[in-house]
Amino acid sequence: MTLKAIGLRIDLDVGDISESERELIAAGEMRIRSLLVRKPDVTTLLASDPQAFCRGLKALRRQGILKGRYFCDWGSGIGLISGLAALNGFEAYGVEVEAAFVAEADALCSSFSLSASFVRGSFVPSDISGCFGVLGTYGATDWSITRELDVYDALGRNCAAMDLIYAYPWPREVHLYERLFDLTAKKGAVLWLYRHGERPSLVVKV
Repeated sequence: MTLKAIGLRIDLDVGDISESERELIAAGEMRIRSLLVRKPDVTTLLASDPQAFCRGLKALRRQGILKGRYFCDWGSGIGLISGLAALNGFEAYGVEVEAAFVAEADALCSSFSLSASFVRGSFVPSDISGCFGVLGTYGATDWSITRELDVYDALGRNCAAMDLIYAYPWPREVHLYERLFDLTAKKGAVLWLYRHGERPSLVVKV
């Protein structure tokens, strides 16, 4: 595997959360609460830490780690993280298997005039689909299979175009995401895996 771990120096007094970011975060969190009330059967919506994402994004830029402005969220939920990336000047894309989440993501970003793009499907490219099925890890075999379309064709950008990929893996799936990133990312790209209750895992393709 050609991945190298990254350590971030995050200074909470530098580049703190902007008012625009706070407004978007509040709107996103309100949308999540509303969705869970309307659809109590939803069990796959995981919310990462949007404020930590904003601070980490600024740290990545300040430390010169990011090489470009293309961002993709593998499992974008209601689009809050992609929206924050767009707010910070990235060309942002989100891939999500749940249709209801994609609709929420489009609505959230449209309400803030953010040009993030979202598509429903698997973030595994179709040419390697089926290589990542893992039994017993909360539906990994579902999102790992590309069925009707390759989402990157729909987005107009492939995995190798992305400079920063963000994801919130289910337990025991970290190595799965790292393997997929290693196979599909370009040299210099960064993978950021949010892990609740733990330090984030960041690696760069070398």
